[in-house]
Amino acid sequence: MWYCLSCLMGFLLSGACYGGSLFLQSFCIKKTIYWLQRMSMVVISIIPTIIIGICFSSHPFHFISIFNWKLWVLAIATVAVTSLIIMLKHERHEDVPLAPLCLEAACMEIPQRVMMQTFVCGILSMQELNTLWGVFITALIWCAGILVQAFVSKQKNFKHLFLEVFASFAFSMGIGYVFYSSECLVIPMLAHAAERFVTRKYLAK
Repeated sequence: MWYCLSCLMGFLLSGACYGGSLFLQSFCIKKTIYWLQRMSMVVISIIPTIIIGICFSSHPFHFISIFNWKLWVLAIATVAVTSLIIMLKHERHEDVPLAPLCLEAACMEIPQRVMMQTFVCGILSMQELNTLWGVFITALIWCAGILVQAFVSKQKNFKHLFLEVFASFAFSMGIGYVFYSSECLVIPMLAHAAERFVTRKYLAK
């Protein structure tokens, strides 16, 4: 039961952050603060991330784990698989500088991993359950978020939607495990930035 409850609570948390990010985006558009608009989800998630870290006595700065070469191999494999899935969309993008896009992708690991995965795993740990399921549950939460956003925006390209959800799930499972094993944000951030760089520069033309 607690596995389902942790998923529901995580989904509600993501919904609250998404709602807050929409409000912040609206404010940024009015004030023409476009760089902050792109980072709205990250900015909104900072406070809950800090609160969650304090409540569960967790932090993402165990830097010793970056010397674990197996985690780097898994991260590279995850980026490769995710990039190939995204390539199937054959989606063209605006000519936007890569640096801010990669920075945005890297920072998204704060809400996706440090906030959400820590929250879900923390709930499971309190109930003395297998916290590894937190990786799978977190992946489901973000996939559900994509589906809800697609429903709200009335997206009708179901092939793109399926591939987007599939790519999100694959990335969250691989990088989620890396974060679970390392408790360090460095590898997930670099992996997300690498995925954005590859898909925008080489694959999604």
